[in-house]
Amino acid sequence: MTNAGVFPLAALQIAGAKTALLTAITDLDGMSAVTLWASFQYGSGGATCSAIVVTSFDGGVSWCQVTRFDFATATAIKTANLNGLQSKAVAAYVDLSAEGVNDGLLGDRLAVLVVSTGTYVNTTLSVRASVR
Repeated sequence: MTNAGVFPLAALQIAGAKTALLTAITDLDGMSAVTLWASFQYGSGGATCSAIVVTSFDGGVSWCQVTRFDFATATAIKTANLNGLQSKAVAAYVDLSAEGVNDGLLGDRLAVLVVSTGTYVNTTLSVRASVR
């Protein structure tokens, strides 16, 4: 992998309800593993906030969910480690439910889909990826 390193996938203030796919980190051809770190710094208000890390195998036309971090009304830091080198059986792809992981799916880019409900105040979300 020629572009290994630590990349910011998300760094934003969470306010009103939203569903947004953030700008992808590209040029990750050959990515074999990634450690994800999500930090939710709660202020007040709000209801739910999900940071869903996605990857693509077709240049960003379609996205596969690889990790889902769920937060509500408390500060939390969560991590996940994904490995693209594991042998897997054939399986039907499904979007992730709460706190899920689709290990073994690593395309050439990563992005975060943020889905929040309620109105948060002074609340931030940060997601970082250590790619190798």
